[in-house]
Amino acid sequence: MKRVGIVGAGASGLVCAIEAARKGHKVSLFEKNSKVGRKILATGNGKCNISNLNISLSRYHGESVATIKEVLKRFDTVTCKSFFAKLGLEMREGEAGKLYPMSHQASSVVDLLLHEARSLGVDIFLESEVKSIAHQQGAFCLHVKEQSYLFDACVIGTGSLAMPNLGSSGSGYGFAQSFGHRLVEPYPSLVQCVCDEASIERASGVKMEARVELYIENQKVQSVQGDLLFTAYGLSGSAILEISRNVSYACLKQERVHVILDLMPTLSKEALQSLLQKRLSLAKGKSLSLWLEGIIPKKLALMILEKEKLLHVKDASQLSMKELKKIVFALKALSLHVKETKGFESAEVCAGGVDMSEIEPKNLMSRKIKELYFCGEVLDVDGDCGGFNLHFAWASGFCVGQSL
Repeated sequence: MKRVGIVGAGASGLVCAIEAARKGHKVSLFEKNSKVGRKILATGNGKCNISNLNISLSRYHGESVATIKEVLKRFDTVTCKSFFAKLGLEMREGEAGKLYPMSHQASSVVDLLLHEARSLGVDIFLESEVKSIAHQQGAFCLHVKEQSYLFDACVIGTGSLAMPNLGSSGSGYGFAQSFGHRLVEPYPSLVQCVCDEASIERASGVKMEARVELYIENQKVQSVQGDLLFTAYGLSGSAILEISRNVSYACLKQERVHVILDLMPTLSKEALQSLLQKRLSLAKGKSLSLWLEGIIPKKLALMILEKEKLLHVKDASQLSMKELKKIVFALKALSLHVKETKGFESAEVCAGGVDMSEIEPKNLMSRKIKELYFCGEVLDVDGDCGGFNLHFAWASGFCVGQSL
């Protein structure tokens, strides 16, 4: 039996504590917040997107592919379902293979994890921020408030810099560096984009299916199709979250970023132009924005008319062919400059983190300090939107707990 100290009671820390306790170890779990699993409660709009049926290495990013692959091999979707079934949690399948608790509530996930941990005798210390960790004579000394605790093994599962409003601070990075570990510079991922075109505010609240092409230094680097949401500051929605990792990295390097939006992906440019020409027969006496309302939301119409400098056209029937083509071009290839993302404050996850080449793939133990382990988002790994990040958190916590 080992005395195991786990720093952070998020997704990875809770699973690690449960698995370690099942192995017969004496486990202490330290959480600086007043509740465990605060970030779990916020996932999937409060419904908790636990995992995905389509877990694969291609959905993850980070410098150490071998380590990510090993973790996913040990904890796949079948293992994930089995783990939660043992807790008494049933799952349901959503769109695109997403897995949710059948209760539709993230709180069910947290409650069952917490119950299991306590049933196994895990000591849970809330409002107990670990200030420092020392390694002396083969033992780890955790300094919490005005007390010190000694452990045979230490697990760092503190999360990242994403969502500081939920308690994230990146403290685990400092702990890792104090033990000589290299840090891959963190940057926000799965985050909204900020645009500097004033006209975009007119379309705030409009949500639609669109194709989004990302250009960095005028080179096309990514193309996705999905939900697009216009906001007062710029762009959001699943399609934007998908490209945001590349956007964040480009902004980090101070590169120029812009997106080209196809707002009517089901129609070719020629088909759209033909449709608009036919609709001119219905245009007499209508304002240009009202005429466009027959095919697109009013707010979007006003944005496009402002951007293309067509607000002066009072009667849609007077639209020239040149002006009509400008509208077609705007709907099929709307170009917007992205100046930045909404940052760590709004990011769902964080790219970068503790260099995984310095971590043993089979058990996530430090190659520098024996019995020092890392799990969860503190590591240099991040996944696509759709339950992939939570899955890796469960998976890494499971691997560490099993290996202790």
